Amino acid sequence: MIAAALVVALVGCTRTHQLTTTMTRPEGGQPQVVLMPLDVELSVLSAGGGLEPRADWTETAKSYLLEAIRSEKAGKQIDMVVFQDEKAGAAHQDVVNQLIKLHGVVGNSILVHQYVQEAVLPSKGGKFEWSVGPSAKALKEIYKSDYALFVWVRDSYSSGGRVALMLLAGAAGIGLPGGQQLGFASLVELETGNVVWFNLLHRGIGDLRSAEGAVGTAQYLLAQLPK
Repeated sequence: MIAAALVVALVGCTRTHQLTTTMTRPEGGQPQVVLMPLDVELSVLSAGGGLEPRADWTETAKSYLLEAIRSEKAGKQIDMVVFQDEKAGAAHQDVVNQLIKLHGVVGNSILVHQYVQEAVLPSKGGKFEWSVGPSAKALKEIYKSDYALFVWVRDSYSSGGRVALMLLAGAAGIGLPGGQQLGFASLVELETGNVVWFNLLHRGIGDLRSAEGAVGTAQYLLAQLPK
């Protein structure tokens, strides 16, 4: 996405950074969180700099990252359930799919307008105010949950041709970027659809094609997740 590319160019080596508003806690207990289907895509970075999606890598990465998030939330003692298609039912599936897509759009807008100083929106008056809309309330009714955790990751890996070009460019004093791992996690209040916590992950290392790599990514994505 254009927004993601802009942040990579301007934020540089930023690894994680959280933005938080207010998380409401039910009286006498912890808020329940539903983990939404992961929005993940893995690609090969070609010699010319183009991204070529790899469906096989992507499916493997989703499996590893889901398991890593489950383990991470257990260590944080978070009351979290994993979204299940059959529980939502066909009647709500379109709503769920649209929410996942909308979260990607909203998240990329946050990347630009909250992290890039030149693109900050004066109309927000310095406040962190973002929403995926009132349709999120459908999840509250299905899962009896207070919040939803959305995860968006785009991971790329340099091809052999790209690596060779980077070496040649480096010998000439020119720096060419290799594969990057860019992602964000958002905690959305289901009653209102408001994003109450957002964490950016951007680094030039990490490999979601392995279980070990997925654990590292999950740790960064869920760093300082409210409990």
